Amino acid sequence: MKKILLLYWAIVCTLCGSAQTWHYPPTKTVDSADTYFGVTYPDPYRWLEDMKNPEVEMWFKTQADYTNTHLTKIPGLDKLISELKRLDNLQSASYMPVAKAGGKYFYQKRLSGEQVYKLYYRQGANGEEVLLFDPQKYTEGKTYDYSPSVSSDGSKIILNLSEVGTEIGDIHIIDVAAGKLLPDIIPHSGGWFAVGSNIEILYLESKNYDVHDTANAFDLLCKLHVLGTPASSDLIIASSQITPEILPRSEYPYVSLFKDCPYMFLRPSSVEKNLTLYYASVSELKSGHIHWKPLTTKADEVKYFSPRGNDFYFLTSKGNPQFKIAKTNLENPDIARATTIAEGKDDWGIEGGFGQTKDYLVFNKIRNGVIAKPFVYEFKTGKLSEINVPLRGNIYGDGFSSINAYGWSEAIPGQDNEILLFNSGWTTPLNFYSYDLQSKKLYTDIFTAKYNYSNLENIVDEEVEVTSHDGTPVPLSIVYDKAKLKKDGSNICLMEGYGAYGITYGPGFGVEYLPLLNRGVILAWAHVRGGGEKGNDWHIAGKKTTKPNTWKDFNACAEYLIKNKYTSPGKFGITGGSAGGILIGRAVTERPDLYKVAITKVGALNMLRFEHTTNGPANIPEFGTVKDSVEFYALLEMDAYQHIQEGVKYPSQLITTGWNDPRVDSYIPAKFAARMQGASGSQNPVFLDVNYASGHFGGSTVDERFVQTAKEYAFLLWQCGDPDFQFKK
Repeated sequence: MKKILLLYWAIVCTLCGSAQTWHYPPTKTVDSADTYFGVTYPDPYRWLEDMKNPEVEMWFKTQADYTNTHLTKIPGLDKLISELKRLDNLQSASYMPVAKAGGKYFYQKRLSGEQVYKLYYRQGANGEEVLLFDPQKYTEGKTYDYSPSVSSDGSKIILNLSEVGTEIGDIHIIDVAAGKLLPDIIPHSGGWFAVGSNIEILYLESKNYDVHDTANAFDLLCKLHVLGTPASSDLIIASSQITPEILPRSEYPYVSLFKDCPYMFLRPSSVEKNLTLYYASVSELKSGHIHWKPLTTKADEVKYFSPRGNDFYFLTSKGNPQFKIAKTNLENPDIARATTIAEGKDDWGIEGGFGQTKDYLVFNKIRNGVIAKPFVYEFKTGKLSEINVPLRGNIYGDGFSSINAYGWSEAIPGQDNEILLFNSGWTTPLNFYSYDLQSKKLYTDIFTAKYNYSNLENIVDEEVEVTSHDGTPVPLSIVYDKAKLKKDGSNICLMEGYGAYGITYGPGFGVEYLPLLNRGVILAWAHVRGGGEKGNDWHIAGKKTTKPNTWKDFNACAEYLIKNKYTSPGKFGITGGSAGGILIGRAVTERPDLYKVAITKVGALNMLRFEHTTNGPANIPEFGTVKDSVEFYALLEMDAYQHIQEGVKYPSQLITTGWNDPRVDSYIPAKFAARMQGASGSQNPVFLDVNYASGHFGGSTVDERFVQTAKEYAFLLWQCGDPDFQFKK
């Protein structure tokens, strides 16, 4: 039967290449609805939420087969894949620094032609390179995703290890000197070293490996494991069951210890940017009953912290929407009266967190999210100074850190004054440099990669501000090949946006952009409200009830590009993923006339139901809950699925999902795709692309990522009329 369907779709594909008539796999509807605050909202595709139902599984497979039958036949697809591979071979090696500890540099490296990043270390800058872990050789025939966390002395490494696409895996430990895995294995967990220790591991334990099990969203445990002891005897350090008065059931009980600090910290964690923190003496860690004392509340607007001895350094937006770094003493903390050591001013804000060295604190300032400068604060003198280095593009500075499984940077302070510099820009390939704050010397012999890309001299960027619907100026970055820009509306354009969680969409060159740029495609990034490009107020202005600003800013940027003849509606593609799916889904449903193509990747397209997914409860602080009348109507406004209207001529759409996605469950984009297929009044295709080997972040090997990227590019170029990607009539 499956072979017959594939043959049928292959014939349909050939016919539809010219006729543009789409015969989608049949999708039933059901009589399902929810009533909120006296109003009933139909949900005819609710049945797709039962991911373990064989009928649902078969529906996904038929959609995936239908989509692949069409996409793989687009002329030019194979050429795009070949181009991406050729460009990848022009870089001898790429690096991802991990940490510096015990005099050792730890890093991930991928050579030209290799499929994955492997984990290495070297003793000192000139030491011999030693391979520690190859994710394709751990189990024959399988590839693993991994995130490393290094002990303070560099003697041990935690590998949070999972099969590709699953994201929930096990903790393994490498003995660096022996180059071998220790027998300790902690199942369905992710962990990090207690900073200052090489035997004590703190970790969060999921209930099982099932990414779709909503039980994994509640009552997680933070435990302490001591190397060499059975995991079954590990001590529970924090949980909502022990201290329900301070730990909500849906928040991660995240505990941090820091080297030379006599206190440990409990951070109930969700997507909430304003941290609620508790602290206690480190001496209570193994007591069985920790007396947590309140340190900060949400009202303090603390976004990040890093102690140094008894001094508590933190980043806050309280009293300054462009952020400030302040400190107080943990023996008698007073957040409200803390001493300010650095602050944002005018249109320059402090970006993200900060790092520490032996004598300095390192932080960055940004303007509109697109211009960055690194700064240092000297602990002894209180002197602030900018780091000046002879590099083109943006420079970001940070201390060498070890990243745990949940993305929180645990600083390994102290042995020297060496920091890491990140160099990037829209036309500057990402590179890493080591920099000594004492000698002011820049080193290029550890992580710095060499590139040999042609035509970079013709790639330029413009930074403009576009007036949005309410008069607010919105930053827009435009990148193109100056030799191919016509300014008559005939260039294809692909604009991207995100606008959530206060995340800044900073400039970054990707070699994968070159196949588009070299064809004259304009790339644009809209720095919409909901992000962090203009500080804390920029985030608040695109959150919950103000969320419509996010897609209205985006549509205003589209109108600017069309009005100024960079492109035209028939040549205009847009893309975004995850929480950026709200943006793309609502941009399309509110202004379908502006766009020819929308590529929504693992998108949050059904926000009324998002709260019921595994990752939904943790996202309530950003988007809201259906249980609150005000927030419900905000979620309804965000819900692209609920805004699809019968007979409207919508753009061509490619909607992607990862079958093992624990962050945006597959049925969220699938329901949108099903409804759009049935409702659209245009002849534009609506495809659902299902990746059964991935989770939220796409393929794990280079070839997998290249194939996915090429499919998206081919779809864009085909639908926007590039002659090399058209079917022969």
